[in-house]
Amino acid sequence: MSPDENELDIELPVLPIIDKGPPPDCPLCGDPMAFIDGDWGCQDCNGELMGPETG
Repeated sequence: MSPDENELDIELPVLPIIDKGPPPDCPLCGDPMAFIDGDWGCQDCNGELMGPETG
């Protein structure tokens, strides 16, 4: 195999920017929530280690 055959010529599409709008307030503490893993979540009420690895 030549080096040219190993390289993939993949062109990725440009992802659209999704306007989320202003963050809603947390129903428990009233502070604005953060956009975490595709959904709104309150880091103060749920802990600081929110993410796909920790849930």
